[in-house]
Amino acid sequence: MRAPTITAVTITIAALAAGCGGGSKHSATTSPSGTSTSSHVVTEAALTRAVRAALNENFRLSVYVLWHNQLPGWARHSTHGPALASLRASASTRQRRGIRVRSASGRYTIVSVRLDPSYTRASAFVRDKGRVFPYRGGKRLGRAIAVDDRARVELRRIGDTMQFVVWRISPIR
Repeated sequence: MRAPTITAVTITIAALAAGCGGGSKHSATTSPSGTSTSSHVVTEAALTRAVRAALNENFRLSVYVLWHNQLPGWARHSTHGPALASLRASASTRQRRGIRVRSASGRYTIVSVRLDPSYTRASAFVRDKGRVFPYRGGKRLGRAIAVDDRARVELRRIGDTMQFVVWRISPIR
C-alpha cells in the first residue's frame, strides 16, 4: 500500500477503536439513527458539492440560452420544473423579438447553500454581477448593460442519487 492509504487506514482504525467500549451507553461515532457521524458528514459534504455543481451548470445553461435563444439537449441535466419553463419562455420571447444577449464579463457567486434536513431539497442564494450586450440582427445595440442579479434558488434531489436540479428561481429585489 502507498503511504497515504496506510495513513487513512490507520486513522480509521484509531477512530473506531476510540469509539468502542468506554462504559457509556452512547457511542461517540454513531448518531441516533445508527449511521456513523463521519458518513453523515461525508454525505452532507457530497450533497453540498452536488448542489453547487447543479447551480454552476444552470448558470452555464442560462448564458447559453441568452445567446442562442433555444434550450440545448443538455438543459435537463441541471434544470427542471418551473425554472426550465421560465427559461424556455424567456428564450421564446427574445427569439420573437430578434434579440440575443451576450455576456461580456462578470462574476457568478454562490453566496450560500442550505440543505433541507431530509436531504431531498436544498436552497441557495446566488449573485451574478457583470455586463451584457444586447444584439439585434447581428448588430450590437448600444453600450454594455450592467447587471447585478441576486436570486434565491430552490433545488430538488433526483431520487436516491447525489444529483440535484434547479427547480425554481426567485429574484431578490
